[in-house]
Amino acid sequence: MTGRIVVGIDGSEQSGYALEWAVARARLGGEQLELVNSYTLIPTVDFFGFRGLPASQSTVQLIEFSEHVLDAAAAHVRELAPDLTCTQTSTMGHPAAALAAASEGADAVVVGRRGLGSAASALLGSVSNRLTIEAKCPLVVVGEGERPLTGPILVGVDESEFGTNALRYAVTEAAVRKTSVRAVAAMDSLLPRSFPQLDPELLARMRAGAKAEAAEAITRTLDEVRGMDAASVSVSPVVVEGRAAEAILEHAGDAQLIVVGTHGKGLVHRVLLGSVSREILNNADRPVAIVDLPDADAPPVTAEHP
Repeated sequence: MTGRIVVGIDGSEQSGYALEWAVARARLGGEQLELVNSYTLIPTVDFFGFRGLPASQSTVQLIEFSEHVLDAAAAHVRELAPDLTCTQTSTMGHPAAALAAASEGADAVVVGRRGLGSAASALLGSVSNRLTIEAKCPLVVVGEGERPLTGPILVGVDESEFGTNALRYAVTEAAVRKTSVRAVAAMDSLLPRSFPQLDPELLARMRAGAKAEAAEAITRTLDEVRGMDAASVSVSPVVVEGRAAEAILEHAGDAQLIVVGTHGKGLVHRVLLGSVSREILNNADRPVAIVDLPDADAPPVTAEHP
């Protein structure tokens, strides 16, 4: 823990939810907040003899807007937590790039599910989507749904390195929040439920054995990630048969935070967000933390997605 949480601020209601969640989290762990807003300059237009910036926009106006939005956010932080240290960063560039740069060495970067002016759709906002790949620390995405401060932390676990690191983050967060962890491992169906060649009792024993192995895998993973600070955290393993995303969402009804890795077992190239993580981000009604590997080597993402 470095003691710094980065919050993306753009003046939208969604970024307000992210800010309030980050304030509550910082008050628990003693971190300071860094509020980040970025502005993008439209390049000088040279269009069939017309040169200049659009009349509605100037560099000064963009900078002033950025600073005013950050001032408003900082004032709200003081209302909620007067003793909380809060810094402001206004910078030029794409919001995802600015937040990715600020995330270097941070404990977490927190953003709203969608930003200013984005359509209310089932798709994840472009900034949070890019940050799942580019952020250099855990990414927390906060939407307009419930933002509970009590209840367990639910984490999706498999035997991949990503699942292990997600469990490590969940246990660390649970220690700060003085709560428990619910570790969910989902197995795809091993055999059809009415497999004609197998005795039903044998099939039931096979399924029970597979669930026991999955529970043991959670225990082994937990032994790897427990530290002295988190030794007292209670972890309850939940092993279910079915699709991972559905299992995680089904068991998250009382959770205050859902934690998943960027990818699960079977990752070939770290280019796109794993399908399980993406489905959870799009459908969860509570904050979701996306956790990558420490110091993971990732190819640079250069494409701009407004």
